Amino acid sequence: MRRSLLAWCTLLVLVPATLSAQWTVRPGAWFMSHGFNVGTFPDRFSAGAGATENALDKVDWGMYFIYGLREGLSVGLGQGYSRLEQTFNGETFESSGFGATGFFVMQRLAQGKAGVLSIQPRIDLPLLFDPDVRPALGPVEADAELRLLYGTGYGAFGRRGFISASAGVSTIRAGNDEIRYDLTVGMDVAPRLLVMAQTFNVAALADGGGIAYSATKVGLSGVVRLSKAVGIVAGASRGISGKNTARERTWSIGIWLNGEPRTPVVPTN
Repeated sequence: MRRSLLAWCTLLVLVPATLSAQWTVRPGAWFMSHGFNVGTFPDRFSAGAGATENALDKVDWGMYFIYGLREGLSVGLGQGYSRLEQTFNGETFESSGFGATGFFVMQRLAQGKAGVLSIQPRIDLPLLFDPDVRPALGPVEADAELRLLYGTGYGAFGRRGFISASAGVSTIRAGNDEIRYDLTVGMDVAPRLLVMAQTFNVAALADGGGIAYSATKVGLSGVVRLSKAVGIVAGASRGISGKNTARERTWSIGIWLNGEPRTPVVPTN
């Protein structure tokens, strides 16, 4: 069987390239991000020049949306579209279309001086693509995850910053059971400029006859706040370690949008 990167890189295509909100939002408020990514996965089965010649190239778009339903409770969804291309031994393979559609609920568990702790159940469904035709673009059946999210603020060198961490487990899925954990450290280096260092990680167990795999990638990005409602984000990420997976190299650009609750109109005489 041809060992195509389309199968091995599925999990990396679905890993977010930019920060997702780690806190619930106020009732009636919302946050949305759109990210555009261009990247390459070197061929992990080849050495030397072959690693570049057989690389998998991707261009994708990802959307994340979260809405404050009530105090401490938010709901949201995620959606993406990808185009994947690989030239393998002189033959080109392409796959394009929408990925899985994700729905989640984020419930705040605790909030205090130490930070904010939330829990997030999420389910990803193959709603917009045929899993028999484009299996590389998402799960072929429901993929569920339960995640804990923690965030806190800090101050350093007269600047404000934040730390955001999350860890989740996915056991309801067609493939291997997975453990996923991420970390983001951000700091306002200027009045309108936020800089973030991030790491995204996944580890899978060899269950049900599958092959164990893992991947770690790190990223650096910056957000320019054009206003309270709009921010432009750009950055890059790179895989630095892994087992049975390729190490992704990706450039990203996107936009962050914030919406405030509608202010009720008070009638006047």
